Amino acid sequence: MVARSTPQPPGKFSLLGLLAGDQYESGLSQLSAQRYGSPQLRGQALPHAGLVRDLGVGAATSGGNLAGSELAAVAAAVRPLLVLDQLGAQRLEVSGAAELALPRFAGGVGAWISEGEQAGSMSTTVQSATAVARCAAARLGLSRRVRNANRSDVEGAVLAEIERAVRNTIERGFIQGSGADAEPLGLMNVPGTGTKTFAAATPTWAELIAMVELLGGADGDIGRAHFLVHPSMLASLMAVLIDPNGAELAVVWADGAHRIAGVPIAISSNVPEAKVLLGDFSTVQQVFFGAPAVIDDQFSGGKSINGSSELIVMNHCDVAVLRPAHIVLGSA
Repeated sequence: MVARSTPQPPGKFSLLGLLAGDQYESGLSQLSAQRYGSPQLRGQALPHAGLVRDLGVGAATSGGNLAGSELAAVAAAVRPLLVLDQLGAQRLEVSGAAELALPRFAGGVGAWISEGEQAGSMSTTVQSATAVARCAAARLGLSRRVRNANRSDVEGAVLAEIERAVRNTIERGFIQGSGADAEPLGLMNVPGTGTKTFAAATPTWAELIAMVELLGGADGDIGRAHFLVHPSMLASLMAVLIDPNGAELAVVWADGAHRIAGVPIAISSNVPEAKVLLGDFSTVQQVFFGAPAVIDDQFSGGKSINGSSELIVMNHCDVAVLRPAHIVLGSA
């Protein structure tokens, strides 16, 4: 009779452990690559929300609950939430594909009919918005001292810096990407969005309200809308008066947010300082392909001599706007 030992719980997942080739981290990396990898995958696959979810399904006795908080922490750092997630944009993660066509609708009206009459023909035009696996590569330099330090001491700091670098790289592309040179076509450059020209660098109250009117006129849901601005633009807006001869400010604080005419304001340093975005961001679709990956570069540029290294975290992703008219861009 063969004795069966009780399975040991998994160790703590460490990004630095993965780079060092530790067995537990390497095994999960291979699992992520096999299940969620894509033809573009380079380097070692990293955990992401899908892997954390799948490993956490089921009871502990049936093989579930395998993903500890450490695995979730790494997944959150290498594919973090963006400001667009906070504003209601949709997030889609797909595997085994490098391109995705999303339905986009234009038009669609009905009519009142009397008994016996036929309903009018549907006027909705079905189009598509294509998302392509574009590679966002975020870099972080590590010294020899950091790599050799106690992992429990430095892991949190390394993940925090990776999260910041990855978020800024992807968020900047999703907001202001040109669509050229491997960049996505960001929200500011999507054809068909509403536009409002400002007379000066800082918009007036009337110009901000005109943006709200444009969104409402395009059947956008103003109740779900947000302004999205750079911190410097928010500072400028906080000095704008509704009436130049009055004392009432355009920006007020209410219900936990700065607001303009009741519409909440979100900030991101990845919005150009001279631009103002207004939108119902539920019309924005963020698409992530396969698993994120990391390359550990310890040799290029003399790194093997000075002992430094560079981590390159890659995400294949794209952004699509299903109703461009529900995004309004204001600029001087």
